[in-house]
Amino acid sequence: MGLWDFLIIATVLATLVYASYRDYRSREVPELTWVPGFAVVIVLNLIQGSYNLLELIISALPVFMVLILSVFDLMGGADFLALAFVLLAHPRIYPKPITFMTLIYSLIPPLALIIYNLLHNLRFLKQYKRLTCIEGSKVGVYVFGKAVKASQFLKSKFTYLLTIPEDMERYAFRCRASFTLDDNYEESLKNVVRELVNAERVSDDFIVWVTPGLPHIVFYLVGYIASLLTPTDLIAKLLTS
Repeated sequence: MGLWDFLIIATVLATLVYASYRDYRSREVPELTWVPGFAVVIVLNLIQGSYNLLELIISALPVFMVLILSVFDLMGGADFLALAFVLLAHPRIYPKPITFMTLIYSLIPPLALIIYNLLHNLRFLKQYKRLTCIEGSKVGVYVFGKAVKASQFLKSKFTYLLTIPEDMERYAFRCRASFTLDDNYEESLKNVVRELVNAERVSDDFIVWVTPGLPHIVFYLVGYIASLLTPTDLIAKLLTS
């Protein structure tokens, strides 16, 4: 590893570690966080002549995917900036497509959580069968949500309601598979459940379906480190097999 490569990796790691800390603590990463890192990796790659337009376009495909998800509020803007940062730090496909690998590795924790929740939700099939979605997908609630007691939901941070009470007489809800980035709106939904509990229209044991706001930058950090540690020979074998 040359000096320039070491400086690039050190810059990416330092930036992602700080951004991960902010994402974990508050789920918010100021855009200014990325500016020094972007400047350093771009300058270092320009000095080395590492930017090739064709390779850059190919390497940018996962970044464009995350950008589209961000536009539709399915992911945060920081997720796009984090992956774009990795792209500009490692624009080459050979010997390792770092950007692709970072994204793939970063998807493992969320997928593992979905599998865990699917198994967890088996304990609440009775409540799920009773659930009536007058809007949205009932299947989406089960796949992307987790059944918890209302009291647990009201005490939790960075957890969002997927079953919005509409008519408790019919056990009817507006259902969704994800949440918005509007904190005020999401807090108002939590207040709806709180008011139902306080008015004793439902008990503390009332089951709601929720989904967490995950610290995706932390997963990008883990994915980036994993991609660096993945042997080049293994990548070559996978690509030629």
